[in-house]
Amino acid sequence: MVKITAKKRRSASSASSKASQEARPRAARSKAQARPQPNSQNLAREIANLALTKKAFDVVVMDMREVSSATDFFVLASAATDIQAKAVVRAIDDGLRARGIKPYHVEGLENARWVLMDYVDVVAHVMQPRVRDYYGLEHLWSDAPREEIKD
Repeated sequence: MVKITAKKRRSASSASSKASQEARPRAARSKAQARPQPNSQNLAREIANLALTKKAFDVVVMDMREVSSATDFFVLASAATDIQAKAVVRAIDDGLRARGIKPYHVEGLENARWVLMDYVDVVAHVMQPRVRDYYGLEHLWSDAPREEIKD
């Protein structure tokens, strides 16, 4: 079984996207291209700010571009309970979907101790404090530059 990394997914999806664009009429293509797409750093900060709207705490944006080829940014946010974690995830999802941005994959929503939202260039982690302390992503990726996001 071959594991597809985020960078490979992006290139595979861009190839299929290119093929579908060629099949579309020219006017539709120019409209789609005119829609602004956020860069990964702005997307990460937007995700962090959306998490803060539901009182997430210890929100950190980690720049993974120099330390990992899997993604450009991690957004880490803590939520005190599973109910709060689900509310944070819902706020992120609703806020980005309103702009036409959908996650590639979401997992962990069932028990909401650690919810991962994969936006390919940005991966958001919403965790309960015990889980966040146990896995220690900040320590695991300690050489990645980080930015604390506050209200």
